[in-house]
Amino acid sequence: MVKNDADAWDLSQDVFIKVWKALPKFEARAQFSTWLYRITHNVVYDWMRKRKLETAGELDDSLLDGERIAAGARATPTQEARPDRALENEELRVRIEEALEKISPEHREAILLREVNGMEYKEIAEVMECSIGTVMSRLFYARKKLQTLLSNGPES
Repeated sequence: MVKNDADAWDLSQDVFIKVWKALPKFEARAQFSTWLYRITHNVVYDWMRKRKLETAGELDDSLLDGERIAAGARATPTQEARPDRALENEELRVRIEEALEKISPEHREAILLREVNGMEYKEIAEVMECSIGTVMSRLFYARKKLQTLLSNGPES
């Protein structure tokens, strides 16, 4: 959601500080992971709103292509792919990232929570504070839009 290593690390730290402080108030009405995702959601969206207000009319550094963390990035070393496959995978990753940028933040968050984090509809609904029907609708329209964007092939 943030697309910047430094900001992502800062926000992660903010989330864990908030979680640590709020831990005594955790009532276990939902799963701990859902509660953690909800706090993360709030921190990221607050940051995005604040960032949008601060950068209104200014050059936004996020427009520049800096280093990015892929949504499903592995934290452990893996065997390198053949150069041709690595190039294809990189091109596909870039196309997917570009397509994700073109859908609304709500649709993007629903897709990432479901497809990358593997969360159930009920958990996503709790995190996003909406109904399961809304989650299903967001996922349907997000998938439909992504399918259209990705089936058009690479932009030339």
